[in-house]
Amino acid sequence: MEQIIALLVVAGEALLIMAAVTTLAGRASLNGIKSRTVGDGQHGTAPWATDREVKTTYAHVPFRAAAWRTGKDRPTAQGLILGSVGTGKNLTALVDSDDVHCLMIGASGVGKTAFFLYSNLEYACASGMSFLALDTKGDLARNYGAIARELRLSRSTVQRALNDLYESGFLEKQNRHRQNGSLTSNLFTVK
Repeated sequence: MEQIIALLVVAGEALLIMAAVTTLAGRASLNGIKSRTVGDGQHGTAPWATDREVKTTYAHVPFRAAAWRTGKDRPTAQGLILGSVGTGKNLTALVDSDDVHCLMIGASGVGKTAFFLYSNLEYACASGMSFLALDTKGDLARNYGAIARELRLSRSTVQRALNDLYESGFLEKQNRHRQNGSLTSNLFTVK
């Protein structure tokens, strides 16, 4: 019987706390936000950028990956490619040089790696930026090796960097094997 009384007392106290929180929370108001300008604490009210704003906000850099890989016409503006204008040989990257931190989230198959990550890694290498890119499936390490080759990085340089990260405890290494037991590759994942 004492246990039931203790349970009822605890449940009553919990109900009183919830009632107090609900009452106090009802006194708060969001009316102070309404007087602010767009982008100053409001959600969902930012308009699309105008052509003029795009021209003044972003660095317009001709995207010439083939020339960059040979050391020619490398860009000096460091930042993230957030868009582009033009096509083919007339492609110009829109580079945001104000904030170079990025978290890319998207569903499978939307182009995170092919359309966003590869172009930004290419640009980071060409402009001399340092970067950390994480790809839990290992596609990046496997596919980015071709770009590293074209930039004339030796395979041992890439292996040395991976081994340094592994030995420092930043990566986990899993050996992959063929059906006959022979080693195919290593899967590196960030701890």
